[in-house]
Formats: sequence, structure tokens, C-alpha cells
Amino acid sequence: MTDGTRSLETLQPFLEYLRHERGMSPRTVEAYGSDVVVFLKSVIGFGVIDKPPVQDQWSRLDGQRGLIRGHLAQLRRDDRRLTTVDRHLAAIRCFYGFLKTMGIVERIPGNLRTGRGGRERRLPKDLNVELASRLIEAPDTDTARGRRDRAMFEMIYGFGLRLSELVGLDLGDLDFPSSRLKVLGKGSKERVLPLAGCAAEALRDHLSGALEPQVWQNVLDGALRGDDASRPVFEGRPGRRIAPRTVQARVSHFAGELAGVAGVSPHTLRHSFATHLLDGGAGIRVVQELLGHQNLSTTQIYTHLGRGRLRAAFDAAHPRADRSGHKKAK
Repeated sequence: MTDGTRSLETLQPFLEYLRHERGMSPRTVEAYGSDVVVFLKSVIGFGVIDKPPVQDQWSRLDGQRGLIRGHLAQLRRDDRRLTTVDRHLAAIRCFYGFLKTMGIVERIPGNLRTGRGGRERRLPKDLNVELASRLIEAPDTDTARGRRDRAMFEMIYGFGLRLSELVGLDLGDLDFPSSRLKVLGKGSKERVLPLAGCAAEALRDHLSGALEPQVWQNVLDGALRGDDASRPVFEGRPGRRIAPRTVQARVSHFAGELAGVAGVSPHTLRHSFATHLLDGGAGIRVVQELLGHQNLSTTQIYTHLGRGRLRAAFDAAHPRADRSGHKKAK
């Protein structure tokens, strides 16, 4: 058993706290757990606590703001991105919140910062409309796997779903009679999306072949009962919910096959959904609701992606703009 695995086992009560008390997604729980393991290794290196098991020594972390600063500084010296360091700090704060809830420490360290002279903000990648369409239409829909992949890609790009939201979809979340889709997002926050367009059509093609005829008819009629409502929309192996890494692998495979494009992920399709909506004239509040963002500032990131396109449109169409973007003289 590796030290990392042993440390995560030690942190099981904390991970359960994140799942059940904070309502965090499995991916966030996994990331925060790994970040706290790294933090505890630093703490051991600084000699504040001994090697695992360390639960009975966690009280020594109380009031250790300098220790946290030192850990974050080391991450920066290791050339970690500021966004990564921010996540580490968020994980550490959650860990302290857990310790405070358990009565192990008295306070959660506050007023800590990760950046030096400003916060790095990375703009999300997006695909142009043509490449996004080619990627989505790439799977061979003459096969069951191809129809599943096509439906998954359509759902992410058509509705802006997070990867965790896609793999978490149950048959009971589909309401074909009312053309609605129920999605459980971050923090167990539910939103309802319109189940229509190419995504709905691809979903019908997938499920009509993947489900038993009577179950499929019940889905169409909105008449699912019992365990059928909890069955996954997308399966990997028969009877098993598809794994996030499988969805990532399928997106990456087709992106590389089409254009040799590296770094394309399900999140890339979600970003493209938001950017293309804004480029098409959708209001930012509408996009915020569709994406399930709690804060408008998160959605506003996507407005930066369209600035070059807006400038090009202005230069090409506005009567008082020349090719260099300057106003024309009278």
C-alpha cells in the first residue's frame, strides 16, 4: 500500500464530510482529498505532526497560519498554476472546517492569499462551430457504441452539461412528454433544461436501441416505475454507469482522429456551448442559468472569448470602422 493510499484511507471521515455535509461532486471530493494529502505531507516535513496515522495529532494544526502560508509558497516555488494553488487553499480550508466541526480545532484560518500581485485567470478553450460539429458527428451511428457516443457529445454540447452531470443522468431525469431534462449540478443544485433539438434526437436514437422495448416506451410516456427510473442513461459495461474517464477518452479519441487536436475534453465542449451561445446573441443571464453557475462572474469568463470575433464583426460591418479598426474620417 502506498503512502498516498494510506493517507487517503486516514482521511475517509473528511471525504465523507465533503460528500454528505458539503454535497460536493465525486471529482471535487477526490481532488480535495489529494490536495489535503499533499498538505499533510508538508506538515510532516515541517515536523508539526508525525507520519500516518496522524488523526490524534490533528489538533496541532490549530492556529498554524504560517504553516499554511509555507505550504502554499512551496507550491508556487514548484511552478504550480495559481488556479491550482487556489484549489489547494480551498481544500485546506474545507479540511479545517471539518476539524472545527469535529471539535479538533477552534478556528478556520482566514485572510490567506495565494497570488503575488494579482490572480491568474485562465480563459477556457473552445472549438469553433465547424470543428465542434465534426467532432459530435464523428461516431459511427450504425453501431450501439457510436449512437451512445453521439448522444453523449450532443448532450454536453447541446445543454452545456458538466462531465459529472452527464454520467450521473438517470432515466428518471428524462421527461420526454414535457420536453424537459432534470440535471443535478454542483452542491446538489437541481436545474431543468429544455430537452429538444439535436441532443434530444440523438438521445432517442441511443436509448431506443439500448433499452428493452417496454422500458423505452415507459420512458417516452413518462411512466417509469421503481428501479427503472434509477437506471443510468449512459452505460459503459452492460448494467454499469459509464465512467468519467471513458467519456474523456472517447472525446479525446475523436478529436485526435479528426484534426489531430490535443487537449480536447468534455469540458471543452461545455465551454464551446457557452461561447457559441453568446456569439449567437444569447444573454449572459440565460447562459448562466443553462450552465448552472451560481455566480455571474463565472459566466463572464466566456465573454472574453468572443472579443476578437466582436472586433472582427465591427471592423467588417460598421460604417465608421476601417480595416484597422479606426473610425473613418468624414
